[in-house]
Amino acid sequence: MGPRERARKGGAAGTKSPRMRKYNVATMKMAPRLREAVARRARTVPMLTRLLARLRKREYEQQIEDFLTKRDGHAGRLPAGLVYEATMRCNLKCEFCYVGDLLNVEGEWREELPIDVLRRAFPEQDGLKVSLTGGEIFMRKDILGVMEVFKDKGYVCGYLTTNGTIISEQRADALAALAGAGFLRHISVSIDGPGERHDVARGVKGTFERTAAGLRRLQAAARRAHAPLRVSINTTVANESLDALDAMVDVADELGVDAIGLNHLMFSTPEEVAETVRLTDAPGPSAISTFVTDDPGVDPRRVAAQVEALAAKCRARGIRFDMRPKVRPAITEDYYTPGTALAGRCLYPFLYARVSFSGKVYFCPFIRVEVGDLTKQSLEEAWTSDRYVELRKRLVEEKLFPVCRRCCKVELTGAPLEAEADAAAPVEGDAVFVQAS
Repeated sequence: MGPRERARKGGAAGTKSPRMRKYNVATMKMAPRLREAVARRARTVPMLTRLLARLRKREYEQQIEDFLTKRDGHAGRLPAGLVYEATMRCNLKCEFCYVGDLLNVEGEWREELPIDVLRRAFPEQDGLKVSLTGGEIFMRKDILGVMEVFKDKGYVCGYLTTNGTIISEQRADALAALAGAGFLRHISVSIDGPGERHDVARGVKGTFERTAAGLRRLQAAARRAHAPLRVSINTTVANESLDALDAMVDVADELGVDAIGLNHLMFSTPEEVAETVRLTDAPGPSAISTFVTDDPGVDPRRVAAQVEALAAKCRARGIRFDMRPKVRPAITEDYYTPGTALAGRCLYPFLYARVSFSGKVYFCPFIRVEVGDLTKQSLEEAWTSDRYVELRKRLVEEKLFPVCRRCCKVELTGAPLEAEADAAAPVEGDAVFVQAS
């Protein structure tokens, strides 16, 4: 029995007076609310927001310095965090979804780790960051039980992503309670335009109204519980909704949301896929999970103009704005020109473990080369496996595999390939939005 279990059962190591226990419970409940109140106030001051971003970047650079210096592919005993793909079931049909080919595979849901296996598969680790994604995670009926498992293990959920269409009052209240307990910090709700625009992008009529209703339930539940739960909206560059990109600010205003995240379209050419397969010794092109095309279907100049219009409107309305990856104006044309090389780096596999619904650990979201299996080994054994280490080493040597160039985890330089510039630090598990600038 470990210290955590002894403390829970009232053993000698965890014995406290009733007064002390009440104090600790009250402090635990108050701490996340106080932290969020301070953070909310700081986010209204652009100078403080920029200072926070610089501090986090400095922290990040210190964190990765050892990986870049040693270049041996080792990344410590355990990751800084993990991303758990709770399910690959989804109730929408988004044309731009990069995991589209992985969704709703017949019978695959039977491989989702049940609660008892989850408890065995993941280690207890106070403060370990976990993020939940899919698929649509609320297609999984026991998703709240999954979160309780992670909470009991001492984890902190930096964010979860959802399309918001199946968030009931009961689920909203439960999520607010998890936020009040200090476990859940941020929910990102996917919206790709007002009304019918969103429905077209998501492939199902009536989606916008269902998403808006789910988001409002979350907000109302957080208010009732006085829970420090941040709710933002996330949108994607896509041909179907590009002309209305700046209208996302009006959507945010209508829904009472003060932060917008933008995902640039993620894609690779068949040649980039083939070269990545060669460099990683992947079993074949099917191991690469991205939108594969020679024509992403968007005009780079239109993208640049619409993104700037969105950023300007965010500035005018006081709405925080961020984007992934950081596609600066100087490289927008190169980014949206298929096959064009881009300068940058990716340290994601040195920091975060990507765990599928079945317990398999993959190198990263795009390169789904199996590097471990939590139904057969511990997270530490998977994280330090020879295959994981070797792939990390190759990534550092290459700086970027070809399919990494247009991924939300990549750190692109702010200038064309021939120029030198610093890459911005990515944030996984606790998104930071900055005042549009």
